[in-house]
Amino acid sequence: MYSAPIMLLLDTSMTMDHHRIRQAVSDIYEKGFDTVCVEFRNNIYDEYDPQGKAAVQVVSEACTRLGLQFLMIMPMLGPNIVKEHPEARQSWAVEHTGQVVDKRFSIAIKRVHNVGFVHTDPRVRGVAKAFHIIRDASRRIIEATDITDRITFAIDMNIETTLAGAYEQDGEILVYARYDTDYMDFAYRGMHKSVDSFLEQYEGLPLDGYAIDEFGAGCRSSEDVYFVGSHFLAAFKAKYGYDLLDRIYLLKNEAVDACAGKVRYDYYQLTIDLTYDLQKYVKDRYTERFGENLFGGFHSTWWGEGNSGDLWAGNIDYFRLTDNLSGGFVDAQFDAERTMVSMTMLAESLAKYSSSGHAYNMCWDRNTTKEKLDYYQRLLAVRNVRWVGHAYGYVGPFGPGYPDHSTWADTKICLERQKTFQQFIGTAVSKPKLAMMYVWESVAFFNNEYMHYHRLSLKAVLDKMMQEHIEIDLIPTSEADLARYDMLIVLWPTMLPEAAWQSIQGYAAAGRRVIFIGPPAQCTVEGRDIRSEFEQLTGAQSVNPFAGKLYTGDYEYVEWDIWFAKSKIEMQMYPLTPIDGETTLIHDGDIIGVSKSNVEYFSFEMPLTSYFETLMATLTRARELDLPPNTISKVSCDGDNSVLSLTGRWEARINCSFTFRGNKITITDGVLVGIRLKGNRVVEIISDADCTIEVNGSKREYVTIG
Repeated sequence: MYSAPIMLLLDTSMTMDHHRIRQAVSDIYEKGFDTVCVEFRNNIYDEYDPQGKAAVQVVSEACTRLGLQFLMIMPMLGPNIVKEHPEARQSWAVEHTGQVVDKRFSIAIKRVHNVGFVHTDPRVRGVAKAFHIIRDASRRIIEATDITDRITFAIDMNIETTLAGAYEQDGEILVYARYDTDYMDFAYRGMHKSVDSFLEQYEGLPLDGYAIDEFGAGCRSSEDVYFVGSHFLAAFKAKYGYDLLDRIYLLKNEAVDACAGKVRYDYYQLTIDLTYDLQKYVKDRYTERFGENLFGGFHSTWWGEGNSGDLWAGNIDYFRLTDNLSGGFVDAQFDAERTMVSMTMLAESLAKYSSSGHAYNMCWDRNTTKEKLDYYQRLLAVRNVRWVGHAYGYVGPFGPGYPDHSTWADTKICLERQKTFQQFIGTAVSKPKLAMMYVWESVAFFNNEYMHYHRLSLKAVLDKMMQEHIEIDLIPTSEADLARYDMLIVLWPTMLPEAAWQSIQGYAAAGRRVIFIGPPAQCTVEGRDIRSEFEQLTGAQSVNPFAGKLYTGDYEYVEWDIWFAKSKIEMQMYPLTPIDGETTLIHDGDIIGVSKSNVEYFSFEMPLTSYFETLMATLTRARELDLPPNTISKVSCDGDNSVLSLTGRWEARINCSFTFRGNKITITDGVLVGIRLKGNRVVEIISDADCTIEVNGSKREYVTIG
């Protein structure tokens, strides 16, 4: 059930052509999809219109006739009730820097665009907060004086909008212009009415689940936009005990004797809380109406497949948000193998924290080819990750618009392969010896363009582990059972929850190997300074994360994968001064690698450099299969049973010999191969046709796939 969902996009023409809708559902069924997820897109109608309701009824009846699961993709929450509750609209604040000269100032006000779902733009409506500030030589704020009630100003709206006024003291000021919007404040206590309103439109439909695609209760704007509406500010103060506006300057500025990272964490944690609460309300209401075991998706990895922009969108804590979904969901694009590999592995890790254990990847491409579809669907099959088909209907520039695409016929064999491996692997899962902690909190600590390096390094680690056949779990900072792993990578330890920091120190004290990578640890999310403890653990002092040094060597930089940078973001390193640690890496005269007993620290984005090969060589004991690099594999376990699944990268065939549990296994001319063992004995094999498989020198028969 829910092994092969696909999005069905109803545009205006299809909405009005019920025969075409029935044909679409039949076509979807024939290809092997089992769940139809309906969305109104490029449509003048929706679920509130009689025409939209009639079209959805036709889909429902067609799915029932063919035995398919059916659900509606819920639109963005809020716009459907904003007219009813205009008092609960969002207000935004954007930082502007100005200079008071001879007690006068004039500031060009930024134009902020809407982020979809409504047709109106944000409008400047005054000043939310203003500060007179004094900085030190490193641009850190020494003093910030609230001057909101002490400035006089006027807004002059032309092609360019300006805010001009007067203040009694010359110097730098930070002015936070307030913008009115027509989005709903996600902290508004009546936000659940948005969900209820959609459910009312679905009355009488036998829905098998729900989907809120790419939902986050943050701001999707790529500008430095912050929520300052009354409902959000009240929720912030109730949760943290202080007024956000009093410290809003810390969201984008560093200050002496102030933990700016904690303010940033508090802000983004609240947006994640709001995302979580709304998702939970959806889950609870659907369960109440339609029962248990519902499909619940889609992904939270919205901006650029695990992009750090998800911090702004309020959905970067993928693990916690998995609570309200029925599996581990991601999206990815075929245009980069690293993205496909790393996001597929993220889905597998998220699935281990979900109610079903199922992993899903909504993957697609703006220029899908038969070669891409074939390879990446085999990748999903081998890794036991389910494809969310994207999409049937008119999609514009966002991927193949099935059935009008050359790869539509190929989806049938792709799904047959995936379902075969889903059944063959069953409930078996990988049992890695190595884990990497996903510290999204450190992304919040930076809250600037450099935070994209967290994602680049994370994707690089996962991709390179896959190519080296080293299984790895990505784990949240809330994971308490670190003892089941032999080794732990902590990527970006800059800001950690107190409990996570204590767990890491306890893990290291037990003699387990810990590898820190990236900017140095500074504080806990609770605001406690842990710099000295980190220095004691690693045996070295480091510079401040905002006082790094440009890395002068070669490194991987995928420019198209960083959506929000107007120019290249240079990679930083953080030179170390050993205390009682041993120097392990010197680059251009700077120490950037140290070790102390079983703890190692590399103070730069090591996974993006050739230095990572040296580290990888020390992780080989975590490798379960010794295979050539043109092969993708997975080892899954269920009690005493093991399942090996393999395929070639791109057009490569599987031609290799390896040993597993005392068995010498030789595969010749393989495309997709699955091998099941009970204990140390090979008991079942599946493969595409024309492959030769030998176990301990004897040729073995296999069940042919497809």
